Amino acid sequence: MSIMVSIIVPVYNAEHVLNRCVDSLLSQTLSSIEIILVDDGSSDGSRLLCDTLAERHPNIHTYHTPNHGPAAARNKGIAAAKGNFVGFVDADDLADFHLYQRLHTSAEESNSDFVFCDYWQNNQHAQTVCRTFPSESRTFSKEKINTLILPYFFGYGARELNSFAEHCPFADTRSYVWNCLYRRSFLEENQISFPSEKLYYTEDNLFNLLVTFHAKKAAYVVTPLYHHIENPSAFTEKFASAYFPSRIRKYTFLQNFIQKNNLFKFADNRLLRKICAEVPTLINYYAASSLSFKQKHKWVRNIVQTPSISEALQKIPSAEWPAGRFRFALILAKHKMVTALIWLCLVQKQWRTLQHR
Repeated sequence: MSIMVSIIVPVYNAEHVLNRCVDSLLSQTLSSIEIILVDDGSSDGSRLLCDTLAERHPNIHTYHTPNHGPAAARNKGIAAAKGNFVGFVDADDLADFHLYQRLHTSAEESNSDFVFCDYWQNNQHAQTVCRTFPSESRTFSKEKINTLILPYFFGYGARELNSFAEHCPFADTRSYVWNCLYRRSFLEENQISFPSEKLYYTEDNLFNLLVTFHAKKAAYVVTPLYHHIENPSAFTEKFASAYFPSRIRKYTFLQNFIQKNNLFKFADNRLLRKICAEVPTLINYYAASSLSFKQKHKWVRNIVQTPSISEALQKIPSAEWPAGRFRFALILAKHKMVTALIWLCLVQKQWRTLQHR
């Protein structure tokens, strides 16, 4: 019997959560699956645990690699996969028992190249449903992909900035791979893989951009079927000075992609609006951090003086900017008022702290 789905799990120092994750995969109602554990140079007991799980379960396969990050680990898993479809799970998350049955059925019935679904966001205090598309379950033709999904990887249209996160979260604020299923032959035919360079925060988004660009048909399942569990000790919760440079590399990637594939009709001023939407968050990341004031000033100054950001702030009319504190921050950024920006972020941080007491 052929394997229906290969589930790829990058593993890095996940000894304390891996059993829980793998149990959720072994309990899938879709029985014809293989689980590929890619140990990404772990320094705890994850390496031994991966080997132990593979010894106990014939459908679990383990690979060990030097530490190059989750993108490289996922690429290793894709190369090793034998399933008709490929899915990804993070080691500290949980898959609903019906996740792959539902996604596989949707993909086969609609003959889609990929399918995505909603998910649960879990933290210590609450469990929230995160919608990834503003509609009921549906199938997208190539024409609909090109009008309803693809443009939002590059940014937003006129008059969309005030509600930018609502238009197509799958292509933007909720663009992840772990709530998706991809036809493996489609990935191979189009040579789709994760970026080889560590980009931080953007690998999933750029992978899904390549998938969406090449896909002839896609499907959406409105049901939340994946549990993304916030882990305070995870990399993305720690301060990383590379966050800003990685954002600039992403903008450069998108600019080059637009030019290479002549996608100007999809991206006319969209990327400039996207940059405007992300500038306040980018500045806050450094201004509200534990860095010294001098270091904060240096980072924020570099941000507002970066040509792509300065261009976006100059070209997109302020009337289009998100309202409220976002617009105030963008006005300060446009005029390169670095000290005022830092104090704005610190006051907002203090206000949020008081509200949560």
